[in-house]
Amino acid sequence: MKVRQIIKRAKEVLQIEAEGILGLIDRLNDDFVKAVETIIKAEGRVIVTGVGKSGIVGRKIVATLNSTGIPALFLHPVEAMHGDLGMVTPKDVILAISNSGETGEITILIPSFKRLRAPLIAFTGNPESTLAKHSDMVINTGVKREACPLGLAPTASTTATLAMGDALAVVLLEERKFSPEDFRRFHPGGNLGKRLGPKAANVMKPLSELLCVTPRTRLKHIDDLIDKNDVIWVVKKKRLKGVLDMPARLKILTKQDAVYAEDVMSPIERVSDQTSVSEVLDLMRQKEINLVGVTDKKGVFVGAIFLHDILSQANFSFNQG
Repeated sequence: MKVRQIIKRAKEVLQIEAEGILGLIDRLNDDFVKAVETIIKAEGRVIVTGVGKSGIVGRKIVATLNSTGIPALFLHPVEAMHGDLGMVTPKDVILAISNSGETGEITILIPSFKRLRAPLIAFTGNPESTLAKHSDMVINTGVKREACPLGLAPTASTTATLAMGDALAVVLLEERKFSPEDFRRFHPGGNLGKRLGPKAANVMKPLSELLCVTPRTRLKHIDDLIDKNDVIWVVKKKRLKGVLDMPARLKILTKQDAVYAEDVMSPIERVSDQTSVSEVLDLMRQKEINLVGVTDKKGVFVGAIFLHDILSQANFSFNQG
């Protein structure tokens, strides 16, 4: 197959899958709303079940629900018939996934689900199926065609089901007013943990505790201050310009024409007060520095972070990798 044909076919597949997702929009109805309300009110968990590709999609939906604060478990239909059905209680909500709605491993469980009196939500492409007729809520995830040229391998249908699962999870997240802080509790590691972890504002020394001078402050007026303080912050109109630190002191000794603070001050790295502490540590490690200035969203100098202050706190962790 030539390059042009390969690209053309790939585009066709993506177009078919996109059409499958877009086709779901007009099918959303009161059952979707009822499903959201049922899950929110439930005292138990969301038990997701499906077999084959539907089972794989179901596991991803479980992962998304768990990460957004909705307790969820995956129940394999075959294992359910051999004892795992015991994990389901009347306080739970069952989400059964079957594109045809006639999957034997799923339909055989329907009488058991009914006896358990747990609400049953169906994700199916066939609203007239056995699963749909016996479910309390039916979410139509059907597509007009699969991307597979044989029309056999689940492609667009699984993509559509996955997208509907995301829609359900996101609406639940918003309805429950799930906050970034809530999200952080379930994602302490990786990039999400870094981005959502403690912020610079939580660990910085505020401006009121820092010794500041202006760029035009004469060095002779602050000789004693320079000797007694490791760092003096140079600020003009609430903007951080630099620092008087050890390198600056060496300049004072060697630069005979130095008169003002701005003549010898050292540059300083700056971070936003909303930068995560992990990102600050990464910056310090990369630049081989032990302090940074902190500014607010308007660029106003509001504080400073010293490496030793961060390391002295034990209420966070960061990834060295």
